[in-house]
Parts: sequence; C-alpha cells; structure tokens
Amino acid sequence: MPVGASSEVAAGGDHGAASGRVLVGRIVPAPGSGVRPAEAVFFRGGRVEALGSEAAVRAVAGPRAEVEVLPRDAVVLPGFVDGHCHLLWCGQVATQLDLRDVTSLDELARRVARRAAQLPPGTWIEGYGWDQSRFDPPAWPDRALLDRAAPQHPVLLHRVCRHVAVASSAALAAAGVHRDTPDPAGGRFGRHPVTGELTGLLEETAIERVAAARPAPGLEERLAGLLEVIRSAHAAGITAVHSHDVHQPGELGNVLALYRAARERGRPLRVALDVGWEALDDARAWLPSGHGDAWLRMGSIKFFADGSLGGRTAALRDPYADGDGRERGLLRHSPEELASLVAEAAAAGYQVAIHCIGDRAVDAALAAVEAARRRAGPGRHRLIHVQVMAPEHPAQLAAAGVVAEIQPRFLASDLAFVEERLGPGRSRWAYAWRSLREAGVPLSAGSDAPIEPLAPLEGIQAAVTRDDLQGDPPGGWHPEERLAVGEALQAYTAGAACGALAEGLWGSLLPGAMADAVVLGADPWRVAPHELHHIPVLATYVDGEPVYRRPAG
Repeated sequence: MPVGASSEVAAGGDHGAASGRVLVGRIVPAPGSGVRPAEAVFFRGGRVEALGSEAAVRAVAGPRAEVEVLPRDAVVLPGFVDGHCHLLWCGQVATQLDLRDVTSLDELARRVARRAAQLPPGTWIEGYGWDQSRFDPPAWPDRALLDRAAPQHPVLLHRVCRHVAVASSAALAAAGVHRDTPDPAGGRFGRHPVTGELTGLLEETAIERVAAARPAPGLEERLAGLLEVIRSAHAAGITAVHSHDVHQPGELGNVLALYRAARERGRPLRVALDVGWEALDDARAWLPSGHGDAWLRMGSIKFFADGSLGGRTAALRDPYADGDGRERGLLRHSPEELASLVAEAAAAGYQVAIHCIGDRAVDAALAAVEAARRRAGPGRHRLIHVQVMAPEHPAQLAAAGVVAEIQPRFLASDLAFVEERLGPGRSRWAYAWRSLREAGVPLSAGSDAPIEPLAPLEGIQAAVTRDDLQGDPPGGWHPEERLAVGEALQAYTAGAACGALAEGLWGSLLPGAMADAVVLGADPWRVAPHELHHIPVLATYVDGEPVYRRPAG
C-alpha cells in the first residue's frame, strides 16, 4: 500500500509497546515501485513492523524501542539482494593468486614464480582473474609459460570468467590428462593446431577434469573464506544472495553446514542456494525450490548452456567478428539434451536457472524452458546473463514467463572488447536491459562474484550510465538500453528477491518483510550518475540488527 510521510502508518502484528529498533530518516521502502518514502521504519522480531511518519511509527514502537536518528543526507533502502553470485568461490579466491591486474604474460609468470618460491615442491598453485584481452600485447598463456615459472608445482590459473583456465604440465599429469585424452562432453583441451600437443588451455568442463586432481580445502579453511566474504557483503549493503555453491553430488550437506556455522559466528546472511543439475538427487532429498527457513532456502537447479564472451566459449549463432570466420563458441549440452534435463528438474518441482551468454545459447535455453512448461506447467524459471540476444529474444523471454538475471557490471569490464568481438549489428542487442524491461521481462540483478566485485552500487551505476565507470564512452554505450536509477535499484532489491522466489520477504521494507536494510550516505536519485558507486554505505542491518557500521573518519 502507498505510504507517505504523514500521520498515517502501515503496521503489522501487535501494536503494543515492545523492544525493537526504529530508524528515523528518509526511508525508501520499495525502490522503483511508486511507493512513497516514509519518515521512519520499525523493526521487531526480525520483521518490518511499521512504516510511516516518525510520530506514528514511534507510537507503534513504544518507549522500549531503540531509536536511531540518521544523518540528514542518509537514505534507507531495503538491503541489497545479489541475484547471482558464488560466495564459496569468493572465499576460495581470497587465498589464491590475484591476477586481475596483470597486464602481460611476463608479469603473469613472475607472479607464479614468486608464489612457487614460497611453497614446498609439489604444492598446487592456484590463481584467478587473468584476462588475455588486457595483456600488452593480447596473448593466451600456455603450459610452457607455467612450466618455466614453476617447474616443481602443479599450476591452475582461472581466467576472470572461470570458463577458461590454463594448467601446467604437472597439473595435467596429476589429472591424468595427456595428448591422447579425448575432450570431455561440454569442454575442450587446447591443442596446438599443427602438432596436436596440449597447450594447457582448458575450456568449460575440461577445467573440472583438472581441478578435480587438486587437494580439496578443509571445512575450516572454507569457513574462514566464507566469513570474510560475508563481511565484505555486509560492508557493501548486501543482506541476501542467490548463490551457486553446490556443483557435484555429495556437496550439499557441507555447504549448508558452512552457512549455518557462519551465522553462528556472527555473519548472518539470507541465502537461496542454487544446486547444479548433477546434484539434483541431493536437492530432492532436501527441499523444493522456494522452501526453507528464514536463512537458507532451496533456489534453483542450475544448468550451463554455454561459456563466456571474454573466453570465446559463448555460443553464438554466427561466428565471432574477430575470429577466424568459423569460431562460434561452445554449447555445454546439445539443445535436445538440455531440454530433457531441464524438463526433468522442472517436473520434480524445481525452478531452473540456465546460464546463457550467446544468442545461440539463449535459443537453446528458451527451447528448454518450453520443454519444461510442456511437461511441468508454468514456473518462474530464470535465464542467467542473456548477454547477447537477437532482436526477437526479449519478446520470447516475456512469453516464456522467465526472469532475466542480469549482471550490469559485466558491461563496464567488457567494453574493452565487446564491439570488436560481436560487430556493430550484433552489439545493438547485447546487454539490452531496457529492451528486456519494456518487453515485460522481470529483471533480477547480481554481481556474479567473484567474476565481478560484489558491490551493488557499481552494478547500479553501470546499468544507469552504460560506461566503464570512468565515463568512457561519453554518454554511454548504446545509451538507449540504460535503466533509470529506480529501475536499477529495483533490480537489486525486489527484482532479485522475485528471482529467488522470496518476494515480499526480501528486497522491500514494507510491513511483513524481513528487517534487512542498508543505509546509504547520499540519495541515489540526487547524486550525479557517475557518482553512484562512490556513495558510502553507512550501515547494514540483518534481522533488525546492525551487522556493519562504516568506521568514523
């Protein structure tokens, strides 16, 4: 219901005097929805109890409630919901070589050599974040480079997209991969075009084959990483996530235990857990989609249709514009197999989420959703990324009733190569968020961390400006596809909650919703668009309690 800064108050439950917390300031309870700002909000029992004028909310809260009067320029929003991330991967990355700022093959080799000098022979070296398109000159790393840098260590370095990696000879040997090893289904081992020797490059499922050979981290090590990444999420204003952390059979129990342990150690976060299709039977033994408790709920069964644009494994209808004229990327499953698997998961009562970057992958994902609808009836399924579309795709997504799970921060990173890679005609329908919204497709926004930073305000700025966050290109890239500030905020709050089957609970500050909020130091509607990602997060509340306060000074 509309709520104004008046004597009226929206409230739920018992109106008697009780403990709880009142925030007084500019409260925007549902960005992008038309609901008017309020003067105060009352949290009690982990829920929003009242919202409205300061006087009316104080009357509902009673004298025992704690009252916080916020700074004049501050704005209270629903806690940000990251609609797509990989929190346990984020925790693992924190212990690996950070290669995101590497600008040459020589520097990559030096980083590996320095890490090798610190570790006993035979210890695995893992790294993350390299991007060959940012090297000067652009060039792919190979196993010979890693062998020279760390001759006594298995080395596995993931590209920033995590859909391509490079492995040393020792890592390949540990995995039992050699020249005559056939490519796995949905993946490729890079080979020299003349000799057929392994180059060390790994695409898609080939990465999993090599990664399986490395020693798995212990639960305490994984918990330490998770605690740190949840701390970072709180500092960014994130109170809930949709996280893909279960990839293989047998992992679900440990993942649930990790999140429960994190909450017990003072890092509460609401999680909708995505489970890879390989672990569908584990999900069946747990819960259907959308079910769980206040903290952990079953999300979707996750599928990959293709790979990444930066790694050149995104499946395109037509060849890459900057390729050899034949290269079109890689489908992880045949369209028929994907449709069969997706329909099976939907028939078992699950929301499905399909990673699809290229337009050929979007075709396959839409066909799979249609197969699911025929077998199991309508469902709120999700297409993740929908990064490169054809002109007819927005209307087709709307007709299919799917949620588009977008990552606006991708555009800021991909501007370095996207126009050249796709060509001008196809670029018009890349990252086409406005077209999706106007077609009636719900938008759920997220970071895909650790692929991009967790910070929602960076993604919100990218959605609004469509530039590299530094003002290039002036006016934005295909500015006709920009989102307004309220629309972008909605995608990171109520939209992401909708994608997680948690609308009404996450992503709003209307009565009955979870008492999760972020306090920003400036009004996103009143700052210049290029300043959005500089707005400070002053405080974050989960379940009505502060989990982050910005240090003074």
